[in-house]
Amino acid sequence: MGPKGYFGQVTVEAETVDGDGEVNVDFAPTISKRWQSGASFGIQYVLEHIAKRKLFPKGGRVHVLHIGGHEVDTNNVVIAFVAAHALYKALGVQPTKQPAFDKDTGTFSFPK
Repeated sequence: MGPKGYFGQVTVEAETVDGDGEVNVDFAPTISKRWQSGASFGIQYVLEHIAKRKLFPKGGRVHVLHIGGHEVDTNNVVIAFVAAHALYKALGVQPTKQPAFDKDTGTFSFPK
């Protein structure tokens, strides 16, 4: 079969806000709904595995600016993986647990 290719792009920005301690996620109005569930999953995964109180002491906002993909090589799992890594990068966090891709089997994993 050979190696399988995947493609996905996600651009996010994260900021602290004065609020109720919650971190809200929103999408630019120009983003298609097609891959929003994948991006939401990846972002929520990160938010469950970071010290939110330290990074967002009074609350925060994650704004998804762009999601890009390819008709054949992109699905919501790919977008979840890319979104998680984009948020880690935006936050400047190097986590101990993070989504991984096994290039030999072509599988993605999201450790608990």
